[in-house]
Amino acid sequence: MKKWWTSARTAALALASLCSIAGIMTNASAAAPIVNPPSSSSVIIAAPAAPDKIAALEARIARLEQLLESQALADMLVQLTKLQSETQRLNGDAELQTHEIDGLKKRQRDAYLDIDRRLREIEKGLVAKEAVAASEKNSLSEVSPSPPAAATPLLTTPPGAVPPPVANASDISREQIMYQRALDALKKGRHDQAISDFQDFLTHYPKSEFASNAYYWLGEANYAMRRYEAAITHFKKVINTYPGSSKVADSTLKLGFAYHELGEREQARKILSDVVSRYPNTRVAQFATERLQKIKSDSN
Repeated sequence: MKKWWTSARTAALALASLCSIAGIMTNASAAAPIVNPPSSSSVIIAAPAAPDKIAALEARIARLEQLLESQALADMLVQLTKLQSETQRLNGDAELQTHEIDGLKKRQRDAYLDIDRRLREIEKGLVAKEAVAASEKNSLSEVSPSPPAAATPLLTTPPGAVPPPVANASDISREQIMYQRALDALKKGRHDQAISDFQDFLTHYPKSEFASNAYYWLGEANYAMRRYEAAITHFKKVINTYPGSSKVADSTLKLGFAYHELGEREQARKILSDVVSRYPNTRVAQFATERLQKIKSDSN
């Protein structure tokens, strides 16, 4: 019993000693700082700096994109400026060509009007000459001496036959007046009035020596009114009915012009080529050549 008590006491003292040592060590641990060795945990502590780097990279990328977009806009602006300059140049060329075409049309119209004016003056002169000649002829017949009373006039008409009508001076003057009135209306640009007057003239004097001229001027008046089908009819009338008329060449030329205005280029080319071959080195041949060149350029 004494031996057991001694062993228990020894064990209690040992336990007390261990508790005392444990307390001292605990106090020492609380007083001294804990120093951990370097490990992977130190890398994990530096992780919070990563978002700043990403933001910086994103900012740099944004700046680069902005620069690239600025360069693209600059290139587009340069291209737009070039296109604008090219458009202005083309517009200038178009305006210049339009001005030149208008000038050509005006010169052609002036030339046509000048030629037409001179032709009308020639026509007027011919009418005046015919009137003077007729007047002189009538005067001579009026003042010619009568045959002697003893003389027996020869009978040129069988007894009972009706003598042929003789045109008197007043009828000749009326014919010339009607023709000149129609010509004056055409000269003043009253085309409808001229057409009516020439038709009235041809109704009263279908066999007049001015009939071929009247048909030609009817064609001209209708051509000026853009009535090309009617103009073609009158020009053909001159060509087919009055082959010896001085208006055949002009009628053939204007016939080709009228077909060209109607869009029948092949027919116009054929007629105008015939004018050039039939009337070389003349005014009508020159006009026909110019219109043939225009037809060729339009075809290209």
